[in-house]
Amino acid sequence: MKTKVILAGLGLLTLVAVSSVLALRHQQSTTAVMNAGVKTFVVRGQVRSLDLTNRTVRITHEAIPDYMPAMTMPFEVKDVAVLNGLAPGDEVQFELAVTDDDSWIARVQKLGSAAPAEAAAVDASAATLADREAERVQVGETVPDFQLVDQDGRAVRLSDYRGRAVVLTFIYTRCPLPNFCPLMSKHFAELEQRLNKELPGRYHLLSISMDPEFDTPAVLKEYASRYEARTADWTFATGDAGQIDTVAQLLGLYYVRENGLISHDLRTALIGPDGRLVHLWKSNVWTPYEVQRRVRETLTGSQEVAVR
Repeated sequence: MKTKVILAGLGLLTLVAVSSVLALRHQQSTTAVMNAGVKTFVVRGQVRSLDLTNRTVRITHEAIPDYMPAMTMPFEVKDVAVLNGLAPGDEVQFELAVTDDDSWIARVQKLGSAAPAEAAAVDASAATLADREAERVQVGETVPDFQLVDQDGRAVRLSDYRGRAVVLTFIYTRCPLPNFCPLMSKHFAELEQRLNKELPGRYHLLSISMDPEFDTPAVLKEYASRYEARTADWTFATGDAGQIDTVAQLLGLYYVRENGLISHDLRTALIGPDGRLVHLWKSNVWTPYEVQRRVRETLTGSQEVAVR
């Protein structure tokens, strides 16, 4: 009898042990799946500015091996509390998480504050950004005409689209952050589908490259094909450095070449059929639906957007 009890007990213990191992393996497998596709990098840098409204922090950071050279970039955070206690000039170490479609700062550790000379340099940089914002075209003002070159090598002017609503954004084809230029192009691809169904022939999309040395018309034409762009209503444009800087200044875009890539913020503009600036989005926190509604309102006076 005792033997049977002992054997039964051993059998029960074995079953529990096997179940525990299987449960642990399942948990490990689930965790691996949840983490699949997420790359994390631990990076050091210096805070240049904070934008709590748009949950972004601009950081001058060291090189990120196998991903990005040393440069200055705005990074998003999912939770604005991550930025608590930070100020321009602070030295930080942060964890950057990157997926195929997104990137964000998960954690930030403050390492120290800037010396007076460094703090003065940060203030000067912020003043330059403020100057650009003050000098750009304001809502209700006419956007001055400009000339660029499209993906087919033909000259195009903003005035070519007078009578249509123009949605303009800035991109460059080598941009490494998935929620910057690639996201703008994905949004434009969806926006094109929406507007072509709702308001065919009454709008035009314009993606302007900040990287004219690399983004030749041929490069932009190949890039346009990735997003299945109908170039009759979506133009990809480039030009010389002076032409690009002129358009960037009109809309307050910050961009500067650093170590082969471009440090930049984001600007997406809606220009009415009369050539006046209707709205300016200063981040990636907009949706194709939102822009579609704005375009429809601009053209028809109605805010209601029909179902796709």
